[in-house]
Amino acid sequence: MSCAIVVLGSPNDAKGNLLPIAVARCQQAWVEYKKREGSKVLCTGGFGPHFNTTDTSHAQYIQDYLIKQGIPSTAFVELAPSSFTLEDATLAKPIIKQQAISKIVLVTSDFHMKRAALVFNAVFPDMEFEYASAATPVASGEYARLLAHEAKAIEREREKLNIPTSS
Repeated sequence: MSCAIVVLGSPNDAKGNLLPIAVARCQQAWVEYKKREGSKVLCTGGFGPHFNTTDTSHAQYIQDYLIKQGIPSTAFVELAPSSFTLEDATLAKPIIKQQAISKIVLVTSDFHMKRAALVFNAVFPDMEFEYASAATPVASGEYARLLAHEAKAIEREREKLNIPTSS
């Protein structure tokens, strides 16, 4: 079985330094890679005023970080320079297909996993998934704000993907 660890992007600063949520996702990706050495790794994240204003894609910063942590450069596949969760999945799809991947280990933050899983399952209906949530290193008030944002975003994604609301 060919496996890919798909690491979803999160903000970096104006100098390209990964912010704590992105670092937590990278640390979780490293843990998942150590469990499945030989897996492919696909990093997502492009450019946007809300998460990356540099000239280098966020996915490249993630890949560079993971290589410094010890994942071999040969494990990485093409980057997916996306700007939002649905685009993460749609840009990853041709890469996953080209690599003949049969299982995805989806790595994102705990607050984001419900939406990410919803989107990736819709875009990859025949894929086997494992979900690896990174703990979110923020204060409880900020965490509540993130969860509220996700609740709205999940409804928006359901509409875009024509997924009925579960009863």
